[in-house]
Amino acid sequence: MWSRQHLRQLLLRGYRDLRIRTAAVVMFALTWWGVLYPELCFTESTYEQIMVVDGQEIVLKETDIEDILNATGDEVVVKSRLLEWLEQLFHKEES
Repeated sequence: MWSRQHLRQLLLRGYRDLRIRTAAVVMFALTWWGVLYPELCFTESTYEQIMVVDGQEIVLKETDIEDILNATGDEVVVKSRLLEWLEQLFHKEES
């Protein structure tokens, strides 16, 4: 026969699994929302169009999204503080 202790453990185990499933569904939904509607997820400060003239970087105030989407690989620079931090961390370990 099932005791109260066994039923409680069974319910707690199911509750934990439900939280994990819910978290996974929420993360998937947010990711999918970003794929379908990126203009709602990313502000205009997320990207900048920069022209390099004579070694100086000039930030253009009005960016044309088509220019950004049609840029080739060497024209796109992705900056991430996390990636910069990881690069600094690994270069310190190598020294």
